[in-house]
Amino acid sequence: MKKVLSLVLALIAALSLSACGSGSVSSGSASSAGGSASSQPQTIQLGSGGTYADMIEVLAELVADKGYNVEVVLFDSNSGPADACSGGDIDGFIYNHAPWLEQYNKDNGTDFTEVSPLYYGRTALYSANHASLDELPDGSTIAIPNDSTNMENTLLFLQDLGLLELGEKTESFYTILDVVSNPKNIEFVETEISYTARSIEDCDAVVCTGQQIMEAGLDPNDFLAENESKKNYPIGLTVRAEDADSEWAAALDEALHSDEFRTRFDELYKGTLVLY
Repeated sequence: MKKVLSLVLALIAALSLSACGSGSVSSGSASSAGGSASSQPQTIQLGSGGTYADMIEVLAELVADKGYNVEVVLFDSNSGPADACSGGDIDGFIYNHAPWLEQYNKDNGTDFTEVSPLYYGRTALYSANHASLDELPDGSTIAIPNDSTNMENTLLFLQDLGLLELGEKTESFYTILDVVSNPKNIEFVETEISYTARSIEDCDAVVCTGQQIMEAGLDPNDFLAENESKKNYPIGLTVRAEDADSEWAAALDEALHSDEFRTRFDELYKGTLVLY
């Protein structure tokens, strides 16, 4: 009888250990930072938008053999990935630049961290109706992004081009209310950044990224002037602070800086996005 009881207890113990070892590790949690003991790949959901998602598809291929299953979650608004990540719906994103993230953290009490700079988006003044700055007529309409960091950068860019002059800031960021000189009487059309390029046929010019112009079916290398300061707006893999030092974030970041990724990235974006 004792032998039978011992065998039953041993069987129960073995089944308990087996149950504990099954199942997948959820992504984005502190317990998953060390990787999963399961044979199943750890699923990591990364947010992005438009053709920016193509680089995540490349990333997914490069880390598949390391046990990570990267999925792209698409968004159609500028704050969509950050909003979803702050709510725990996705694990990270590759979409917004560092100054934008800093302001988002302040406004929302979040702690997003860029693991490391990856690329910057080439931004320029584009026009479907004029071939040069000199051709912009008096009373021109120029579409600009309406979020604080990108609006300020755009206004400083237009000031560098001599199209306007800014005075003292009335808020934390420059807005069109701070324009003190406007020699061409430009009318500024404020747009959500994801839609700025779509205004190119309705306005004399737009300030937006080369990638958005490419998505609109236009030549991203055909611009009136380029905003060189965008090199100071790095974009990279962004995660919550608790995941910044995790093994999965390090594995993804390493793949993002590999030679194979760089080659395929340049093939995809043709200079509209520029790697550091």
